[in-house]
Amino acid sequence: MSRAPRTGESAPDHPGALEHEPDIRASAITAVARTRAHGMHFYGQILGITLSPAAGGPGSPYLAPDRAVTPGPVPPVALAAVADLAMGSAVRAAVGPGRRLGTVSMTLHHIATVVRAPVVPEARVVWLDDEQRHALARVDCTDASGALVAAGQGWFMALPVPEGVQLRLLPWELDELPPVPPLAEGDLEPQERAAVEATVRAAERASARGTSVSEELTALTWDADPPEGMARGALRIGPELINRVGHLQGGALYGIGLAAAARAVGAGSVPLEPADGSWQFLRPGDGAELAVEATVTRSGRGAAFASVTLTVDGRAVGTGHFAFRPGPQA
Repeated sequence: MSRAPRTGESAPDHPGALEHEPDIRASAITAVARTRAHGMHFYGQILGITLSPAAGGPGSPYLAPDRAVTPGPVPPVALAAVADLAMGSAVRAAVGPGRRLGTVSMTLHHIATVVRAPVVPEARVVWLDDEQRHALARVDCTDASGALVAAGQGWFMALPVPEGVQLRLLPWELDELPPVPPLAEGDLEPQERAAVEATVRAAERASARGTSVSEELTALTWDADPPEGMARGALRIGPELINRVGHLQGGALYGIGLAAAARAVGAGSVPLEPADGSWQFLRPGDGAELAVEATVTRSGRGAAFASVTLTVDGRAVGTGHFAFRPGPQA
């Protein structure tokens, strides 16, 4: 896979390959400023996940991305992130703000072929144990058309906050969103600067490949010659992908798994699109290097299936199963 140039290198031979850099750099710095002011992690902020403007009722997340980040249809990885956060917000509304929740498992049904922003999730708790440690939540997501584009459910578990970590409230847990003071690039902390630079590099790749920043943030370096029916990839974990406690965000993990499964089944002659996925979060994704391996379990004209294992620094952190259906051009 070709690498996008870093600052100071020559641009690749793609017209306009860096034309998005000024916009995306400003968007990334604004995402840092919102992270400081509103508490949610940079990954959610750069994707465009924010407090729903709907009046009445408890606050909830929705997805309204910056066009510099997602200029076209919403990719599955962003859809998974907002669905995960919406279900978690419903659980927090039931048990009280300030809780750290871990997603134990998540299933997401990809109903629509094309999803247009904004994405509005409606999540609800369907079961909560007496000790308020375990909960099951469901979510329905509609897009700009008002149609149902995805539906899912998740099992959540209350977790202790890691030592030395101060868990800030999320935007939908606040009575009122505080203003976002302007932030200059020279004011960035090292981790914030690293997240901004990773986003700029993602924009370079997106421009060269005709994708989006939201997809390229979780883009892997793929094994060029895996065994037949498999896909293997790796990704260096950076501050642009982690949650409030420093672990890989759950929606990003699901999206990476889905991308690997799609690559494994995509070698056939029939165009395929995601139908649904089920992901189990075995342990937190904290470490330096992520590796993913997907294996086709069945592939036919009507459907294809793949299983995925994801490791961080050699430890299994997640496993999933994905189903695909023929695309509209099949």
